[in-house]
Amino acid sequence: MSERVRKILIVEDNPGDLRLIREALRSKGIKSEIEHYETADAGVRVVRSYRADAVNLPEVILLDFNLPAGTAREVLIAIQDNPALANAKKAVLTCSVAPKDREQALAAGADVFVYKPSELDDFLNDVGSAVQTLLGET
Repeated sequence: MSERVRKILIVEDNPGDLRLIREALRSKGIKSEIEHYETADAGVRVVRSYRADAVNLPEVILLDFNLPAGTAREVLIAIQDNPALANAKKAVLTCSVAPKDREQALAAGADVFVYKPSELDDFLNDVGSAVQTLLGET
């Protein structure tokens, strides 16, 4: 567990899932500053706006796979196109179990593809553990 506050960008349109993600981070002792957007187009705009000389770039970017106004793939491509985010770790979160969805997300630059379990304890553990791994805290 790190005492350092971690900058995390979340692009998620479901307020319930956003609350659960925040709780998953807390449950793993991850102190975070969260920047949140609800649509793919807003996510694309913000990742394009980051500059390499910025002091507060996100360390982890969490994307819902199914977003309004675009796709997680579009956000991932925008991240890949911005050198300022070269060190950011990216996770796609989804309820989809389709292998093609996982393949598409990983091919577009996601570091991990995390299934959102329907059971609360599993959700908190799986999402929290994935973020810990991305941050190198496991």
